[in-house]
Amino acid sequence: MDSLQAGNSRLPRVYAIGYHSFRPEESVVSRRPPRADPSRTPREPSAQRTPERVLEERVLREWLEHETDGRTLTVDFESGPANTAVLDALLSAKPGAAAFVWRERPIRWYRLDLDRERFGNLRPVDGPDDLLWRAVSTDGTLFGVAERVRDEGFGPLESAGIDAEVIRAYRDDLAAGARFDPLVVRTRRGATPWFVADGNHRATAAALRTLETGRYEPVPVYVAVTANPVLGPMLDRVRGLAQRLTGRTIGHRTDQKP
Repeated sequence: MDSLQAGNSRLPRVYAIGYHSFRPEESVVSRRPPRADPSRTPREPSAQRTPERVLEERVLREWLEHETDGRTLTVDFESGPANTAVLDALLSAKPGAAAFVWRERPIRWYRLDLDRERFGNLRPVDGPDDLLWRAVSTDGTLFGVAERVRDEGFGPLESAGIDAEVIRAYRDDLAAGARFDPLVVRTRRGATPWFVADGNHRATAAALRTLETGRYEPVPVYVAVTANPVLGPMLDRVRGLAQRLTGRTIGHRTDQKP
């Protein structure tokens, strides 16, 4: 089921969204995320390579929690279904990055851990903010941003308006054994690029840590798979042509006399 139905549980009129362990802020101005607790035993990296279907509201709630930055955010559930209320609040907080959630329906959401190749090809969100990230990337990917940092330091990022301090803090948290909450990634059906809708700073930090250690720890993501505006009509035309050819063949055979 791609979306939640209202009424599955009794929800309070006001939903107070708290703070998760990491804050994947995509804006230019952001604050340092909380430090990892060195006394805690780090979790072993997950190996969830098989996609798991997840409900959209779960993803949107977690995404919205990250955007609150420790503040309490009021969401009015009386105005409509729960997932609609959460989406409205998310669109208010991230109008550019989250626009695809209502613009490109239907959406299938999955949870998985990225393999090294897929992670290395992640691109920054395809909106106005991506110009900042692509300007400092060696190849248009977030891994390319980390390569630029490795070769030239954080200066190019700071010049582009990217909060380098957040990336440093995330990298240090990874070194201390912390594990990120899932990034939010979007793609379309077919062989299309994967864009990070939420988590550019964390993805860059994970890539930088990979470059520094030579070891890749699988990064968890929520993946939104939307319809392909080119592939869909093409497949429809192919199906229609196949049906016509099949119909002609059948008609030709049935017209033949024994």
